Amino acid sequence: MSPPTGPPTPQEVRRAARAAINIFESNDMTCCLFGSLACRVYGVTYRGPKDVDLIVLKDQGYDSEELKQFLVDSDDRFCLVGSINPDATYQVLYFTLPSSLHDQDRKCKVDILTTGRTTSLNIPPIPRKHITHVDPFTQDDNRLPVMPLLALLMMKLQGWVDHRRSREGHKQKKVPQDVKDIDALVEIAVNDWEVHLENQEERWLPRWFVNQSKKRVDEYLKKFPWKEEDWESLGF
Repeated sequence: MSPPTGPPTPQEVRRAARAAINIFESNDMTCCLFGSLACRVYGVTYRGPKDVDLIVLKDQGYDSEELKQFLVDSDDRFCLVGSINPDATYQVLYFTLPSSLHDQDRKCKVDILTTGRTTSLNIPPIPRKHITHVDPFTQDDNRLPVMPLLALLMMKLQGWVDHRRSREGHKQKKVPQDVKDIDALVEIAVNDWEVHLENQEERWLPRWFVNQSKKRVDEYLKKFPWKEEDWESLGF
């Protein structure tokens, strides 16, 4: 069978994620998935993930750029490419994919994130015991570590607020996709996982993160008031 062409397939995105996770975990660095791949793992199937968003929780003191370099030094399938933004102080990490003669530069982008209120995304620190391991897609997959579902939903909500308030056109264009992702995750959270903000399993969530999320839910419901019942079912 000839190598695939075009954007990464969902299976290739998972392979890139697994390669990074294996390296970090073998060096005692806890991590979990975030973003579109995490949504896919939980059951959001209407779109496929195109890249990997990986949060390194126990980072041994490394920052994001050092963690990227750590992967490059550990596995030659990872490579760093300069950002197209001339003012950027970071490099972009990619995982090299099998390529055909007609498409020799196939790569999967891998974003490495860290936690804390001082980071750009304000990702809450997640205790290791609360990382979720979801059953594999196929018998060939290992269970992938993902951000807890309610926290993932709250982060998606943050993304929606940030994108709709942004003056940058490319971020505003993400808003309809954000809404679809949020609604799909809410449906899964209510019907399949029965999560609730006051459950014992969610007590780890920092108060600042919960308070910010409640304000974002209020903003979301001003835009979509008919969705109030589902959010109430989650404890908001």
